[in-house]
Amino acid sequence: MVGTRRGPGQAKGSGPPHPILPGRAGGAARFACNSYCWTAVPPLLWGVASPALLKPKARGSDIFGYALGEGATSLTINGISGFAMLYYTQALGLPFSQAGVAFAVASFWDAIVDPAIGHLSDNTHTRWGRRQPYILLGGLLMAVSFYYLWAVPEFIARGGWLFLYALTINLLYRTAYAIFTVPYVALGFEVCTDYHQRSQLQGARTALNMLANLLGPALAWSLFFPDRPGGPEATSVVSNFLHMGTTFALATIGVTFVVVYVTRHHIVDTRGLITGTGNSLGAFYRDFREIITDRYLRPIIIFMCIGGMGAVFVATLQMYLYVYFMHLTALQKTLIHGGGMVLCGSGALVGVLLERKFDKKHAVCIGAGITASADLLAAVIFLGGILKPTTVWLVHGHVVPIAVIVFGACDMLNWFGIGLFSSLASSMIADVAEVNELESGVRKDGGYAAIFAFSTKMILSVAVFTASACLAWVGFVNGSDQQTPAAIRWLVLLTFGLGSMFATLVIPVALRYPITQSFMTKVKAELALKRNSATG
Repeated sequence: MVGTRRGPGQAKGSGPPHPILPGRAGGAARFACNSYCWTAVPPLLWGVASPALLKPKARGSDIFGYALGEGATSLTINGISGFAMLYYTQALGLPFSQAGVAFAVASFWDAIVDPAIGHLSDNTHTRWGRRQPYILLGGLLMAVSFYYLWAVPEFIARGGWLFLYALTINLLYRTAYAIFTVPYVALGFEVCTDYHQRSQLQGARTALNMLANLLGPALAWSLFFPDRPGGPEATSVVSNFLHMGTTFALATIGVTFVVVYVTRHHIVDTRGLITGTGNSLGAFYRDFREIITDRYLRPIIIFMCIGGMGAVFVATLQMYLYVYFMHLTALQKTLIHGGGMVLCGSGALVGVLLERKFDKKHAVCIGAGITASADLLAAVIFLGGILKPTTVWLVHGHVVPIAVIVFGACDMLNWFGIGLFSSLASSMIADVAEVNELESGVRKDGGYAAIFAFSTKMILSVAVFTASACLAWVGFVNGSDQQTPAAIRWLVLLTFGLGSMFATLVIPVALRYPITQSFMTKVKAELALKRNSATG
């Protein structure tokens, strides 16, 4: 990849005026480009062309190799979202309110550090590039902190330090998670620059995320939490969680090394290259303000915050429904949880086909509609008394657990829709970052990935806290295997009712997203015009 080296007194200014986007006018200087920014250069460098513009479509092996990185994030973050609340409240006895604060504060912290990580990555100058060093460091730190989330020393568990321990370890994990994910997502924007291939890459990411979730957290119900007739609930046994945490941590280390190795072809020596706006606080503030106020980014952030709220409620509370409402066996939990992950990944792949036919924002609306309908159907069936958790049908002498089947089908369809619209949102962010490159003259993939993560995580941290507070509000008793019917009924209403409401609200917001394929074709044409101007 060819880049422009900064000379003495050389500006990092904006490019010439462009007809598509209103705003900044450029100077009279000739402009050359590299993969990161447009900058005024002397005549000897006019022949430098933009690799981002000249780059052919990514190979399928590149997309698959990059998407393998989702294994590291999926095993850890889904392991936490699926089991950590159960572990700390039911196995260790931490009150719901304290557990909710510990996890919500950590998520909030994750959101805060994202913009700093994104800006730092965009402006990193090493022989190993500006993404892979962070991916390697973040992945290893994720594995270590994830392990210690479950390996709680006995003197802490029994000595009244459990809340502080949970808060501290969660903060460490979330910091490592940000160090890994923000540069990792930004790398994906650079691996694929084609409008439709961006959706393919993000769909592959989601599909492999769900595959890791299926082979990890979903299968964990059968591997680490088997039923013990006459014994306590498997989710009340501390050693079960520790075995799971150790396995997932080791797998995360392996996946981290694999993804760094297979993406080595995308490493660019950035020493001496102009790769951003600088590492000063002023540059960070200007980039943050520019990105957070981007009118093209705004609808994506809003609909993902709304949809994410519903997804977090369902993800957090459905584990309690498995145990206390449906009384599922370990095999049934694995099948339903795993089926949800398969359908989520399938939704992401179907989204690739739908966006080609209907464009991205309409495909998002289809996904949100599926999620809303599935959650509403589950609420009507189980709260309306059409089916009870124990309802079975006798078909040709065989007992068919129809209630479990219907519950599982609704849960899986919910995740199918979520997988569809969430993967397309990441593809939309890559498009918005490219539009900003045309306007500002600088590639800020890390900044856009970070601000998107920052905005959604701020809302999701509130959702995690609210979901845990709802458990206490409806009368759930932590540490007890028995819950009141009223508490269970409220739990069902909150899980499916709020899930359906939030998914429905995604649709009108997504329809306001202005970028289409034809719009992006014009943007790419204007970027090519800049390239031609640079090469004379």
